[in-house]
Amino acid sequence: MKKLYALLLICLTISFGLKAQTLGVDTFALGNDNSNNYGGSWTTTNQGTGFSDWVFDTATPNGGFAGRFIASFSAALDVGGNSFGMFANSGNGAVSGATTTMPQAMKEGDSFTVSIGVNFRDGNKGFDLRDASNSTIINLNVGSDQYNLTGTPGLFSNSYDSNTVFTCTFTQNASDVSWTIVRSGGQSGTQSGTIGSISPGTIENVRFYNVSAGTNNDGGGARNLFVNSLEFGSMYTIDSNLIVDVTADTTVPYLDVRTNNELNIAAGNVVTVTGDFDNTGSVTIASTSTTYGSLIVNGSSTGDVTYNRFVNSNILGNDLISPPVGGQTWSDFLDPVNATALLDNGDIPTATYAFAPFDKVTGSYTNYDGATSATLTSGTGYRAATDSGETLAFTGTVQTGTVSVDIQNSGPEFAQWNLVGNPYPSYLNVQDFLTHEVSPGVSNLQLFDAPTAAIYGYDGDATDGWAIYNMATTTPSTVITPGQGFFVSADATNAGLHDMEFTTAMQASGSGDDFIAGRQGGLVYLTLNASTSSQSYNTDVYFNPNASLGFDLGFDAELFSVPSFALYSLLVEDNIGEPIALQALNVGALANTTVPLGLNAPQGQQLTFTISTNELPPTTEVFLDDTEASVTTLLNSGDYTVTPSADISGTGRFFLRFVDDSFLSNPENEIDQDLSITALSKSKEILVSGNILENTVLDLYDILGKKVLSTSLDSTTTYNKINVASIGTGVYIVNVHNNTNTTTKKVIIK
Repeated sequence: MKKLYALLLICLTISFGLKAQTLGVDTFALGNDNSNNYGGSWTTTNQGTGFSDWVFDTATPNGGFAGRFIASFSAALDVGGNSFGMFANSGNGAVSGATTTMPQAMKEGDSFTVSIGVNFRDGNKGFDLRDASNSTIINLNVGSDQYNLTGTPGLFSNSYDSNTVFTCTFTQNASDVSWTIVRSGGQSGTQSGTIGSISPGTIENVRFYNVSAGTNNDGGGARNLFVNSLEFGSMYTIDSNLIVDVTADTTVPYLDVRTNNELNIAAGNVVTVTGDFDNTGSVTIASTSTTYGSLIVNGSSTGDVTYNRFVNSNILGNDLISPPVGGQTWSDFLDPVNATALLDNGDIPTATYAFAPFDKVTGSYTNYDGATSATLTSGTGYRAATDSGETLAFTGTVQTGTVSVDIQNSGPEFAQWNLVGNPYPSYLNVQDFLTHEVSPGVSNLQLFDAPTAAIYGYDGDATDGWAIYNMATTTPSTVITPGQGFFVSADATNAGLHDMEFTTAMQASGSGDDFIAGRQGGLVYLTLNASTSSQSYNTDVYFNPNASLGFDLGFDAELFSVPSFALYSLLVEDNIGEPIALQALNVGALANTTVPLGLNAPQGQQLTFTISTNELPPTTEVFLDDTEASVTTLLNSGDYTVTPSADISGTGRFFLRFVDDSFLSNPENEIDQDLSITALSKSKEILVSGNILENTVLDLYDILGKKVLSTSLDSTTTYNKINVASIGTGVYIVNVHNNTNTTTKKVIIK
């Protein structure tokens, strides 16, 4: 919002027993198990958390012995003096196997950790990380005096110590698995690497095995594999009764918030989920009067989230908002907290609340009351107000597809205007929205009524009330806040043929406030203010290389409405008297251009003109011409003050003039820097005034570049008049040139 308001803290919930964690930093435990859970007997029922029950397989095809036990290996491996043990000896090919399924197939950011130790290296001992078909994806094998990992044989140079423990961690990445093995106990060291071409969701269970090589002349002594401390963690699956706070912009490949877990996105921070988002817990996004949290989901989304959206107070001018989530009914929205925060008329039990869509049938806002049956619609805007500037809780689904809005040119009042809004719990890129094609060759911008083809956002500012976003006032990074409502106008023809669209491609990371016009870095513009002791109004003039002196779709914008006290401009060319709130001119117009002004102001009150914002080059001089008083004021140096003796209404008295010598063409390349080219409407002539050299020619081109006239100019006079009565009305380009120099100007022949 334009002003800072204190948030009313209406509820503080303390969840006892929950541990604060940070998304993108901490690993969340989904499963763990160790031998100390089993009380001395390794049973099939898993006594840890997250992993499935154990499945044992045993075989002695050539005699011998195979099985499982719990006993001590070494202090480096034991938990509470215990480790899982697996024996297979004497008979060649005797097998002891133990399998458990992981808490979930390993997704990106998931990790699996286990520690192992071995007695003797004959036979084969180790584990397989396997897929759903039990095919081995990664193998760690100890045997034949070697420690071999898939892709990396001869770990730790195959050096042996009977007390050595290997702690192995495998982490799933976007397309491979990285690993780290730490050796401790009798020997120490660390090795790491990556195993390629393993997609997320592939690895889902682990099988430990001990396969005997026979007696090996040892009399059938122990050939054991010891296992302990299984752990499964995730960076992006939140479980185990946690509170996870997001206090920095974070991008994750997927996000799964499980039951009894909380994710809180702080105001000013964005979570971008490049994959799927699933929520059976609690996800809350915060905002303040000046900053907004964001959630961007590029994949699918399940479950509801809550967006606590700040809404202006009634005293400070109401607000235009839009549901940042979908599917919430008005009755669910009107819970005790929201009902208390919303401004209402106090009637019991069916109070009327300051929450209203813009009704096209009546051409006015229609406030909801306690008996209203409605669903808050994505893409629709609502006028709302709170008692003192507070947040309202919107709870619903995250929109992950295109949201279409049927804008209409209809109704008894304000027929072209439609109150719409950002349907996503994220910022929305303005230029992506304006230029998005709803059909080949038809953009959202072209669905709007041409004179007002822009976004009109209520800014709560008494100087004009509206921030106008179009191609002149925005940059490629300009964004609209989550849950922001705004007005757009509907073209009577195009809007009937196509729906306006919001798409997920328009979602953007962003920060900062809602509608405050003129804060986009790099724009060249001036805001002129006219004020009395009690009233104030602004008008804007922008300079853009894509604009002209005439009307430019998506760059010039008319007033939303003309109040009794107002300041506006008129087009420099193609002026038909329409009041322009935001005029865009070509950058070259800074050289020497006069802009007509319109003013509605009462008599007898001192009126002051001032430059409220100046983002023009420092070399640009800005003059205000009062033709009735015959006074010219350089506004760069000071304000102009006048007390009208009669009411002022309309145009013709005041003009805004820009002069900047640095934008004039280089005199060495110009025929004459004082040369003037003017189209005379009454006499149907083009007047070229100034010193003309010999062999100077005037060429006239139409807007398509076709030459329609060519004539030589008389160098003996400073006034050359060329008759154009036979040429049709329209915009033309005049090019005056001789053997060495040239000058060009656009004119309108009427």
